[in-house]
Amino acid sequence: MNLRLKTKELVFHRPCLRRYHMGSPIDGIERVTQLGVMVQDTFSVNMHVNYILLICSQRIFLLKRLRDQGLRVKHLNIVFQALIVSRLLYALPSWGCFLTAELSGKIDAFLRRAYRFSA
Repeated sequence: MNLRLKTKELVFHRPCLRRYHMGSPIDGIERVTQLGVMVQDTFSVNMHVNYILLICSQRIFLLKRLRDQGLRVKHLNIVFQALIVSRLLYALPSWGCFLTAELSGKIDAFLRRAYRFSA
């Protein structure tokens, strides 16, 4: 298999230097502005946190349906750990250092809402 098909190029730069010419992309290799965990080329994780919170909100809806169908609290907590906490913690060491106070606040607010749901 040709490794160039799987290879991506990400050029990191400061957000204020958007106009800086970064040179031409390498032939046959796609230049991207974000990778997997959604650490953007400006070292921002806004998109990643917003995406995670969207997915986790949808999973809270699933938990509410399970609760309404009679799933016990003990089992709801297991499902919560498996579906939500694991998603929040996935690759946290790689993107957690880029969190701003605003993004941390969004995550905290989500967890407070999730806690109120369980009470």
